[in-house]
Amino acid sequence: MQPSKHLRTYTIFELERIATEQLRCLPKPVIIPIDVEYLVEQLPCVDLDHYRCLRDNHQLDGMVGTDQDTGDIVIYIDENLATSEKLLRRYRMTVAEEFAHLILHRKAIEAVTNPQDFYELRKLPNWYEYERNAKRLAAMILMPSELVLAYSRELYREFVNSAGFQNPPAIKNFLAGKLADRFEVSVQAMKIRLDEWPIKVFDKIDQAMKDGLDFLD
Repeated sequence: MQPSKHLRTYTIFELERIATEQLRCLPKPVIIPIDVEYLVEQLPCVDLDHYRCLRDNHQLDGMVGTDQDTGDIVIYIDENLATSEKLLRRYRMTVAEEFAHLILHRKAIEAVTNPQDFYELRKLPNWYEYERNAKRLAAMILMPSELVLAYSRELYREFVNSAGFQNPPAIKNFLAGKLADRFEVSVQAMKIRLDEWPIKVFDKIDQAMKDGLDFLD
């Protein structure tokens, strides 16, 4: 296969636009946490399935490939990850990342028929950039910018009205933890999202607390 000719990188602006387009497929009003499995189900000829010992045998939590019998695209998730309640947030992010790869790199992925093909795809020189794009898109889908910002404003006002303006790191940790629970993602993933464009909540907190404001712009 020659997947590289079907691969390209995306700007963060393009990824936000793509995330917004994908989120339009959700029923309205949008319910948090985002139902990423529902988004997968909306794609034609795409299935979501478990793969036994994918992590143990191939060091992968998930992969996307083509079912040779049906021609359908399948997102495979390691069976242990998919069935563990304790690993729900990791499972959700894995599904979102593989979904993102499919949205961004479908033509290349259509040539993948087994874990070895997927491993070869991951050895491409620019794979890091393709992977980074997929991770960012996954985060944008699981943590939509408008909703994260709206909840951040609500929680920020609650925090400063009770604790004052003296400890920006504390409110950042408070926000990240509360929002991670609400969106069912890891705290680290939420911290990265809060720090990036277009949300930039951490910058907004620093400025608001410096100015003694009980709201975020």
